[in-house]
Amino acid sequence: MVVADNRLMNRHLLKISDSHDHVTHDLVIATHGFLSNGKSLDPIADSLTSAGYETLVWDYPSLRGSILSHASRLTAVIQQALGRPDIERIHFVTHSMGGIITRAAIAQSRMETIAKKRCGRLLMMAPPNRGSWLTRLPLGPFANRFPQLAELSENESSLVNQLPRPHRIDVGVIAAQKDWIVSQSATHLDGQADHTVIPTSHQRLVQHPLAIEMTLRFLEEGRLQAVAESDAVAMTIPIRPLTEAGDSVQSQHTATDRRRAA
Repeated sequence: MVVADNRLMNRHLLKISDSHDHVTHDLVIATHGFLSNGKSLDPIADSLTSAGYETLVWDYPSLRGSILSHASRLTAVIQQALGRPDIERIHFVTHSMGGIITRAAIAQSRMETIAKKRCGRLLMMAPPNRGSWLTRLPLGPFANRFPQLAELSENESSLVNQLPRPHRIDVGVIAAQKDWIVSQSATHLDGQADHTVIPTSHQRLVQHPLAIEMTLRFLEEGRLQAVAESDAVAMTIPIRPLTEAGDSVQSQHTATDRRRAA
């Protein structure tokens, strides 16, 4: 297997838990959505890192390029991760269009075939798995500048509706109740392991405390288990013990200040 240059992975690192209780550990690759950037994932990346995951926030220029072109770049990152013996499983956490890019990259990398035991879980927040109604808006002469919108069309022949669903990676979906970009029905994916709805907006979903709580639960247990409002204060996700919490996780300020590659 061809493994990408180490510099490729390093350009995208955001937060890393430097020491782990075991020789191997799990990696989480997080991907943001359209009209956003990696900073939007800071809260959930901090929580993942504190829970003992090596967390990589993969940034990309969402206003430029097609979904497939972004997926090709993400595929190289996945391939490099698969070449690392210290990574036991690879999980994915995504928001909006980032989920479709990730699905395409999973298919392109063939990780579910060549690295079955390395497959973790995929948590998708507000994913347009069946397209987005925003693609109905006429762009006129600007249509060619936004190929990703055509790929996210609700039409059955569009890219998003033709992508193969993951067959070995468990998928959990969190939809936003007040979403004017992706309808709740469009977030569903055939074969999904779990699905729930949180009363927030499309953009705020990724930083919502319950969404972060459910993300941690799904990666650990494979279920979302919606938390009642009365129980929201008691965040009960089992956190992986770290030998020296003060030394093992980079400070939030240091992590946030690290530069992301476009």
